[in-house]
Amino acid sequence: MKKVMIALLALSALPAGSLDWNLPVLTVRYEVAGGAEEDPDDDSLEASSLRNTVSFRLKEESDPATLGLGLVLSGKDYYRQSGDYSYVKVEHDAAFRLGDPWKLGYALGAKWMTYPEPDSQGMSKDALWLSAGATTAVKLAPGTGLEAGVTGRFTLTDDPADARQGYAASASLSTRMGDWLLGARYRGEVRLPLGSASLSSPDLYHTASLSLRWDPN
Repeated sequence: MKKVMIALLALSALPAGSLDWNLPVLTVRYEVAGGAEEDPDDDSLEASSLRNTVSFRLKEESDPATLGLGLVLSGKDYYRQSGDYSYVKVEHDAAFRLGDPWKLGYALGAKWMTYPEPDSQGMSKDALWLSAGATTAVKLAPGTGLEAGVTGRFTLTDDPADARQGYAASASLSTRMGDWLLGARYRGEVRLPLGSASLSSPDLYHTASLSLRWDPN
């Protein structure tokens, strides 16, 4: 895990030598989420879980490039059942403007999940997720733009039967009509077993959406 984090940090600094960077912007966020279940005896609610999450987001900009680096630490505890977990996630993304209409980018990520309890066979449920993706955006006309991207994610586990891989493609179109923004989005994902010992079943997902938002700015 340490090697993955070091590699992502090194990649985020590659373009910095040739650009005049502004001061980076650091965003810190802390979230607490609690769960509750109904007590069948007196119909009251009792606390069932607690999740704490802290995230850090560092962003640097210098035309024509924008770089980002994120770190998320999270943990969830269940009071009345097993299933506690925690994870560390590191993400790096970059976007580069190529002339007026085009923008290209990429994203790299790693997520390490840990579980204090083993599975039913006594094996560790810990998992390492590695992801990589590419994005492109093009301005079709004033106020109208098209974005598309592809992403691959690989889940590595101590138990080869749980290893899997997934690939996703997405596209979105947005256009401005006066003070309104109209958007359309599609995302398709296929999930497959990773390795001959994997018992993960293949799955295919499709999602699509339309949105209309008022934005006078």
